[in-house]
Amino acid sequence: MADLVDQLLEKPGTYVGKQGMPHGDESSDSAPSVARIDVTPLPGKSGVMMTYEVISPTDGVVHHEHAVLARTKGGVTLVTSHTHDDVTVVLSESEPGYFPAADGATSFPMAIRLEVPEPGHLIYSWSYGWEDRPLEVRDVGDVRLVS
Repeated sequence: MADLVDQLLEKPGTYVGKQGMPHGDESSDSAPSVARIDVTPLPGKSGVMMTYEVISPTDGVVHHEHAVLARTKGGVTLVTSHTHDDVTVVLSESEPGYFPAADGATSFPMAIRLEVPEPGHLIYSWSYGWEDRPLEVRDVGDVRLVS
């Protein structure tokens, strides 16, 4: 079976779809947000670069992220910079597709899960916590290849 890097290298391009909470907990009076993720192969096909935006119909761009998912000598690594923190974080894969932040590596507890249920379908999930709130899945981009 191909690893996550191979799966994304097989289908680079622009992915678009819905962005929401993991259990559809959005209020019924708000329009759903849209996720757009551009997946670009890295030189040598060692990984992919991803540009991830979440666009709200009422608030515009509410999340902007640049990430690199790549094979390293130590395993698959995700390096991400985003609009919700002023540090870049290096995340090591702890199980297939799951990238938790080490204690102290970022300003708040966080983890990212990447899934490719089928070619051309990417699920990009953000787990985070803050103050007294525990780490849990709070945002899910469910996107499909459009070009």
